[in-house]
Amino acid sequence: MKPYSLDLRERIAAAVDNHEGSRRQLAERFGVDVSTITRLLQRRRATGSLQPAPHGGGVPPALDEAALARLRELVGEQPDATLEELHDRLGVPCSIMTIARALLRHRITRKKKTLRALERDRPDVQKSRKAFTQKVAKLDPESLVFVDETGATTAMTRAYGRAEAGERVEDSVPGKWETVTLIAALRLSGVVAPLVFPGATDNLAFETYVEQVLVPQLAPGDVVIWDNLKPHKQAKVIAAVKEAQAKVEALPPYSPDKTPIEKLFSKLKAALRSAKARTIEAIYQAIGDALAAVSLDDIKGWFQECGLCATPL
Repeated sequence: MKPYSLDLRERIAAAVDNHEGSRRQLAERFGVDVSTITRLLQRRRATGSLQPAPHGGGVPPALDEAALARLRELVGEQPDATLEELHDRLGVPCSIMTIARALLRHRITRKKKTLRALERDRPDVQKSRKAFTQKVAKLDPESLVFVDETGATTAMTRAYGRAEAGERVEDSVPGKWETVTLIAALRLSGVVAPLVFPGATDNLAFETYVEQVLVPQLAPGDVVIWDNLKPHKQAKVIAAVKEAQAKVEALPPYSPDKTPIEKLFSKLKAALRSAKARTIEAIYQAIGDALAAVSLDDIKGWFQECGLCATPL
């Protein structure tokens, strides 16, 4: 492989000397391996120079620095391009495995996409999201109470497994399954007011939840944040929250990334797939165990990831 340019070497060394980040952070910033930075610093200590050592001969690399830069460009332009497509667009005579190894060396891995609603790009939605973020960022994070619901079934299981090459990973799930709904609230102090029941959420179910389960957990000054699901818009549930001297703030449309309870539900679903609960009673137990395993550090991290706190926690 062709040595990195002297200019790049000097910029890396200067960043290390100026304490601009850890070696791992600098490696990601400059698109090199951590081991590359380590060897570079070792060479400077041993020789006083950042110049690369003379090439020892051998077969020149199929992808030079310019080709690697172009490859990273192609991935940036279309992250879901196949290896074959990247190979054809790069236009360099090499094998598809060379492309695969080059991506792996540069820590560019294949991963599942994180999808979001196309409607989020609409100007009105962007304006609503910005206003929500600015408004909530001014509030005391301790007063925020995020409410949402999620479903679970008796057919949940992990989607991936391991087997020998050419062999399938087989599992079994019920042909007919039952569904339950969990409604819960999340605040910095923990998961509060969870309610699990068979079936789906409707107006009556949510009204009962708010009046009998959520409201007793609210304190004056709390801000309850939930999305625009029809049962959430009922005058009765909003009035019940206000009677507890709290208020309701609607989540912007197409904005699950703005509520940390979505991250709680993601962790919950992973636990339920692992548990493989096949009865309603087993699901109730698995949900209780998963909620009990949520730590305060988890919650603080979720709040910070959503960018809803004015100051670090």
